[in-house]
Amino acid sequence: MQGERLKEYLLQIAGQINEKTVLEDIYQQLALLDDIDRAEVEENEGEVISHKNVVQQSKDWLK
Repeated sequence: MQGERLKEYLLQIAGQINEKTVLEDIYQQLALLDDIDRAEVEENEGEVISHKNVVQQSKDWLK
């Protein structure tokens, strides 16, 4: 996650902080947003497995 994107996410998260929020909540939200960003990059680069292939691989694994 790059600086400008991180700043954007931190500002977004800051708007959702309340009296019950703990630092771990913020870490988890940032990690989720980073995972989503990475998944989008992988998808754009064609590094994905189709649902059909996942189903087939799952059948092979569960034999």
